[in-house]
Amino acid sequence: MQRAKGIKNRKSQPPQTARSNKRAGGMKKLQSPAKTASTPATGNVATAGLAFRPRTPADDTYILQLTEEQLGTIHQSAFGESFPREQFWGYIQSGAPTVVVESKGKRIGYYSYLLGPDGKMHISAMVIEPQYQSTGFGTEIMSRLETEAASNGVHTLEVFVQSNNAKSLAFTKKLGFVEAFRLEPNTICFQKLVHRPMAQGAATAALPPDNPYWFY
Repeated sequence: MQRAKGIKNRKSQPPQTARSNKRAGGMKKLQSPAKTASTPATGNVATAGLAFRPRTPADDTYILQLTEEQLGTIHQSAFGESFPREQFWGYIQSGAPTVVVESKGKRIGYYSYLLGPDGKMHISAMVIEPQYQSTGFGTEIMSRLETEAASNGVHTLEVFVQSNNAKSLAFTKKLGFVEAFRLEPNTICFQKLVHRPMAQGAATAALPPDNPYWFY
């Protein structure tokens, strides 16, 4: 997950649990500043079966807990360290475009992304509750993300997936993403071209990973 510039001075702290707050060794500060979405999600938007709205501070604890529940074990296995709660909390409050997904008025997940200066959208996080997985909702959410990407002039979607996450790897490939490169120790970068760049031959270097795995 890319870390937005200036999030060190956080005004609030994440809710405490018994988990360790040890920082993952694979996390790095973002080297190139990411752009703010030119058309961020505003207001509630509904599609068949799902509704989308911008994240508010009242959602932050839900987002943190859901992410840690779904990814804590995977992160521990991949990096040998506990889920980095404080750094993730800082990211969520950094202003990165983050959208809460609802079904029948109930929160069921969220997604978050950053826009790179080279026409890429890095999907920092996409998490839905277990009971709503394998229902088609994940595909619907990704379809909406592609629409947001197009509205921001994005030509390439990019995600980082841990090599020990078989379910996410299968989902990513099913959506048409292809492997671009690997990062040690256990990260695979996947990319998907949603339309060709206006300037052929433009640089396609990836955004530096801060949290190098995709949230599922």
